[in-house]
Amino acid sequence: MAKRPTKVYLGYEDEIIGDKSLQVLNYTTNKIGGTPDWPPLENIQFSSKCPLCGLHRLLVVQCYAPIEKSIYHRTLYVFACINPNCWIQSESWLCVRSQIQDVTTPSTIVVMPKADSNLTWCNGADEWDENDNGDTANGNFMNLDNPSPNNCLQRNSDEEEESNSLELETVAQALGNLQVFDAHNANMSPVQGAIGAITAPVAAAELEGGDEPGLVTVDTPSAPTKDLQALLHQTAELPPDIRSRLMCGPLQFLPKYVYVEEEWDKSHNNESKITELLNKYNEQNEMDMVVGAERAAGGGGDDEQYEESAPLHGDRLFHAFLTRLRNNPGQILRYSREESSLLGAPLPSAANTPECPTMPMNCIRCGAPLISELQLVPEFAETLRLLPTNITLSHLHFLSVLIFTCSQSCWQQSDTLVKEHVVFQPEVV
Repeated sequence: MAKRPTKVYLGYEDEIIGDKSLQVLNYTTNKIGGTPDWPPLENIQFSSKCPLCGLHRLLVVQCYAPIEKSIYHRTLYVFACINPNCWIQSESWLCVRSQIQDVTTPSTIVVMPKADSNLTWCNGADEWDENDNGDTANGNFMNLDNPSPNNCLQRNSDEEEESNSLELETVAQALGNLQVFDAHNANMSPVQGAIGAITAPVAAAELEGGDEPGLVTVDTPSAPTKDLQALLHQTAELPPDIRSRLMCGPLQFLPKYVYVEEEWDKSHNNESKITELLNKYNEQNEMDMVVGAERAAGGGGDDEQYEESAPLHGDRLFHAFLTRLRNNPGQILRYSREESSLLGAPLPSAANTPECPTMPMNCIRCGAPLISELQLVPEFAETLRLLPTNITLSHLHFLSVLIFTCSQSCWQQSDTLVKEHVVFQPEVV
């Protein structure tokens, strides 16, 4: 029996949400930034403060995520702290899930909205870069290595006339009294272009018709006094005005709608290849965990294979990640309750260290397995603009943000918000 194809929904950046549209927003709206649109529930207790630094977190995305054949409306809210030291920590991110029953029509089944076939602004997205390479018709390319022959002839003739107008003794005297400090700035002319200092006495080297001595001085460049490598690795600081405002209350990212459509595969062969690579990764990951456990226990064994396979395998995984994203350019998020996340880097292992905490496998409330339901991909970070000035912060980027939720979407009558698990994956360097 053939396996039923899984559905993956892709999100794209849409238009900015204007002030007039704020009143019609609700918990069924898919959007970037703004403020959370909570369902009409009583006693919603929510703290937006970051547990690491105490600053208020911002709403990153709101995703309406109903489950098929369910009578509940269901929404995921993802928050993050924009403090540079916190942004890259999974602990500073937060995802909460809300559910509310459709009381007007209890028997109604809430389904995922389908993409409007009339919206065609994403069609042909894979053709955006078609004419980028090798196009010199726009005049933005300048060939400096191959100057025009006419220009070369004109320059040579000018230089010959200029050199003939000078007496040989004058040129020889100038060259004898000149010390060249920088030949790269000479512009191929021994008299006018060289940067140096005349060593003859000042009185004998005075310029005609002037009182100033013809002494040319060059400032010696000073050696750097700071460690440039340390500066490059230094973490950017949050601007003081933004930090002070976040201490008092949360800010907002510029709110934008998210357009959703089902993922379209260009080639089944590519899909099969990616699946094959991911299966190899799963097998290799299990092998690496076993070898790591043996090494920790002092068992040793096949260290050379362990060291050589990890970097090569990481490159393959990242390549598969980029290949899948390029099939649908412009996507900013991926949603599916049937297919696993599109990994560009390995998930946290079972090492359970402070730098790499253990990835939970089950819901802490009901014990059901966790599933990777929502994923923010690198293009999402490009959509974030901080209000009120719509500025961008250079450190707001990532490889992936993975949202793991309860596969049973456990819910009790007394619940208002349920916390889900977030895994932040930094950019691959």
